[in-house]
Amino acid sequence: MDAYHFEGNESFAIPTLITVTNRQLSDLERLWPGDLDKSTISEIGTTLASDKTGDYWRIINELLPDLEDKIDNYISSQPYSNISYTILDLLHPKVTSASYQHFKLGNYRESVLNSVVAVFDLIRERTGIDKDGQDLVGEVFSLANPILIVSTLQSESGKSDQKGFIQLLNGVYQGVRNPKAHTLTINPTELVAGQYLVFSSLLCRRVEEATINENG
Repeated sequence: MDAYHFEGNESFAIPTLITVTNRQLSDLERLWPGDLDKSTISEIGTTLASDKTGDYWRIINELLPDLEDKIDNYISSQPYSNISYTILDLLHPKVTSASYQHFKLGNYRESVLNSVVAVFDLIRERTGIDKDGQDLVGEVFSLANPILIVSTLQSESGKSDQKGFIQLLNGVYQGVRNPKAHTLTINPTELVAGQYLVFSSLLCRRVEEATINENG
């Protein structure tokens, strides 16, 4: 839309905008729902073909708003999707095995604690390293000589990804597992517990998908 704001040179702006609009109109026709009236799209195409400056402003001021209204009304009239998920659909199998029974019985503290334990158990299972917490994470995902690589260490973004995953694991261990393992006063709600279980499942997935460092 830079051309639109190019002051004092409408002869430059209008042809540029017409070219862009024609291209977008073609995409819109391809994606337009088959059961939705497309007369406004046809009218915009005809108006663009007239190659008249005044007609183009009619597109902007009248036809495009009408098109937006039709799209909004169409979307708002659609029934809600019948696709639904239960928490089981979102959990990694390791978390399901360790935590779901506690979650279902309302033992939310235990379900969260066990979900984090499941993450670290999976790291030990994949590597054979019999450590825990920061010691385990530091050795397995070390930037200098990792055992598991979650992204790539051949680029700065990949190194940042590896470092960020280390921080996530250490944060979960320190901020979730330790407090809940050492006190009975922390008891999350069902919603919060479910969110923790899904988060632990994400961590498990990344551990599971991490590649073994063949050069380690």
